[in-house]
Amino acid sequence: MSTIKRPKKVTLEGYGDLTLRTADYVTEGGEGAIYRKGGYIIKLYHDAQKMQRDDMSEKIHLLASSLKHPSIVTPKGLVIDSNEAIGYYMPFVQGEAYPKLFTNDFRNQNGIDTLGVTHLATKMHEVVDYVHRQGALLVDANELNWLADIKDVRQPTPYVIDVDSWQIDHFKASVIMPSIRDWHGSISEASDWFSWGIVTFLLYTGIHPYKGNLDGYKPGELERRMKNNASVFLPGVRLNKAVRDFRIIPGPLLDWYEATFTQGERTLPPSPQATGKANTNLGQIMRVVTTQSGGLIFERLLEVPGERVVSIWPCGVVRTNAGTLVDVATKRTIGQTSNGRVAVVGRDNGWVIVEEVSGAWQWRFIDRRGTESTLTVPLTVTTILRSGERLFAVTESELIELTLQAFSKPVLTLGNRWQILGKGTRWFSEVGVSNILGAMHLIAPYGANAVAMVRTSELDGLTVVNAKAGTRFVVVVTVSHNGEYEEHRFAFDKNWKQYQYDRELVDGSELNLTILPKGVTASIRDDGELIIAVPFQGDKKVVSDRDICTNLRLAHIIDKVVYQKDGVLWSLGMR
Repeated sequence: MSTIKRPKKVTLEGYGDLTLRTADYVTEGGEGAIYRKGGYIIKLYHDAQKMQRDDMSEKIHLLASSLKHPSIVTPKGLVIDSNEAIGYYMPFVQGEAYPKLFTNDFRNQNGIDTLGVTHLATKMHEVVDYVHRQGALLVDANELNWLADIKDVRQPTPYVIDVDSWQIDHFKASVIMPSIRDWHGSISEASDWFSWGIVTFLLYTGIHPYKGNLDGYKPGELERRMKNNASVFLPGVRLNKAVRDFRIIPGPLLDWYEATFTQGERTLPPSPQATGKANTNLGQIMRVVTTQSGGLIFERLLEVPGERVVSIWPCGVVRTNAGTLVDVATKRTIGQTSNGRVAVVGRDNGWVIVEEVSGAWQWRFIDRRGTESTLTVPLTVTTILRSGERLFAVTESELIELTLQAFSKPVLTLGNRWQILGKGTRWFSEVGVSNILGAMHLIAPYGANAVAMVRTSELDGLTVVNAKAGTRFVVVVTVSHNGEYEEHRFAFDKNWKQYQYDRELVDGSELNLTILPKGVTASIRDDGELIIAVPFQGDKKVVSDRDICTNLRLAHIIDKVVYQKDGVLWSLGMR
């Protein structure tokens, strides 16, 4: 069995012996289970005998010797148990999953712009070209098989993984995610470029080139639209305003996208760096419009001259693209941050601020007078979690609540602790999604000092790409092996023991939703409609207003719904 229930000693070819433990578990798929140990990722196949029948040992050695590229995470050697190959190992690389990069929220908060995407797409172009020159095919380079190192957002680095599934020499491949498959041809260099086109188009625009509303097609008919070349470039396709403007795409590449996705042409794509005016007619692309207005009140709260608001915290502090922290109530600058990950929580006498700088977490307290104090946390912290005004440190084995104590100077102390499988848990907005040896769980703080750990079998076997949580409610976005995105909604009782569940197909990984402390949610799914709901009561109201657009990014300050549009902070209320 590839799922380890007790410590297991194995040998890494070319490295030596090591012991795998349950705490090293990350996830598993159809072929095997994944573990992380130190600087390596280890894949153990479910069926070691099948590995022998498929000559995977020979293929692993061939891949390791044939592919030498900094963006290709190539197997380094076999994993041996009792003189039998049971898997392989490869270097561990740190990177963000591509579905995050598709969303406007993640891009805005991390400063990812069109130039950065063009650099990333160019490097991906170089990777595909290199693989083909080595006589190999990527076959299934879908968005889940790419990672992006965004430490330098101007020049992000792509990594392609799952190399053992590639086609090379006499080793054939046939498994490919339907959403990136070329339904008009067989597996070839052309089909690799078609898949590259799908993923890079998503990076630029945030939408799959065969989605959006089109008369004659129902949601979920992705395969039919791909077979019919019914792309987003067709007249009559309706897109919401959260979809980024196609005009940001370099002209020659935009023309290639249109010819490939709509005309069925199969040619080598130009480099994303190629410049020139596009011939593609974009005037035919429609936006969904509503004419009704008057149901809502919009109030401008904050505009920072020369800067754009990109992050909003419930305590009433925002961050701009220049890293400036501003208290919305007083419109006063309270501090400065880097462009990395930041969290702010409010206290009666000030704010606790934690930010990631060069891969390490830094902590400080700023009081209402502007006096700043450095804080320390005596832990090896892998990430942090903010839930309302509660703050947690995450290690590889624990979730630990941090409390600010006012002694002669402010001090962060360690509070309650909860055991977790850190390597198998992914953290999102106020929630963790934990894969415990194949069984999916939600980890959600609630109340004044509690944390719920809830078994959610509905998520088993799915890849989680986004999530948000709040008072008695969690929404999770997953992508299936078919490439379809789904939104899963969990509405809990007061003790987070029982929940109501529903799910729905969606176009992508974006979540434009905020959850107020009293349990009311506000969300925008379509232009012209604001959805107000109380999930655990089953209440829902749709407010139509022509000024509501999907490019309004919702958040909340205490119990007030706010949004960011074009870098300006507004509040949103009912008449």
